Amino acid sequence: MKAPKTTEAFMRRITVTFAMALALTLATALPVASEGLVDATVTCDDGTTFTEALDAGSLASLVDAVQAMTLFPADLSCAVAQAPVVHALGGVASAWPGGGFIVGGGRFQVGCPQNVPLGPFLTFWVNFAISAHTVNDNAGDVRGGTLNLTIPANQCVGPSHLTSKPYCLRIDADSAPPPPDGAWFAYLWSHVTNTSGSFWANAEGTNFASGWKDTGNPGHQASPDREADHPTNGSCPAAGSPNPDDPYISHAILNGNVTIHAAP
Repeated sequence: MKAPKTTEAFMRRITVTFAMALALTLATALPVASEGLVDATVTCDDGTTFTEALDAGSLASLVDAVQAMTLFPADLSCAVAQAPVVHALGGVASAWPGGGFIVGGGRFQVGCPQNVPLGPFLTFWVNFAISAHTVNDNAGDVRGGTLNLTIPANQCVGPSHLTSKPYCLRIDADSAPPPPDGAWFAYLWSHVTNTSGSFWANAEGTNFASGWKDTGNPGHQASPDREADHPTNGSCPAAGSPNPDDPYISHAILNGNVTIHAAP
């Protein structure tokens, strides 16, 4: 027996309504690539790892910084794995719910000691490797990381190495235009866990502060990245100290790259 037309129309409305509800349900569940963002996972041989959603420029800077650790070794190496950021259709892109980070590798020059021949006129190279990220915002306790300094052999200072563990990180990446038009800054306090060689012979067990300036990717910078450091005893750095632009304590990073990224 054929159903009345009114019944057929009613059934069609139920079918259409169900299909629309199903489509909306699936739309909030199906993963879709977030255009322009990549989940970059940094894994280092000090046992730390973190993931952050980055745009193309930030990703290129991060990869460059990690590669510099290999070119100018300081006993820390990291790798970057990439995957598209995905989100539910109609939802919000996923992102690591952690804080900001600083990653860098390269070298800078320091003046030779006064007591070596021609010391006041010579410099020596210091390699560095740094990876640190905050727990859940742009200032505070460090989730993990390492800051190493290495003086290669055959210079006015004998080969030496310093290993330190950051314990507080403050990132200032909001008050200026992004690099290369502006600069971003990070301030880090670290505890020295191990030294070798003569240059840092008395530093083990002490703390020091370092300031870092990110001026963009090499080849696109108006000026090089910079770092500054000095001994300290405290709990967490204030923004601006030590100043990586201070001409008396800072150094231009002539080879390598530092990338600083604020929490989303």
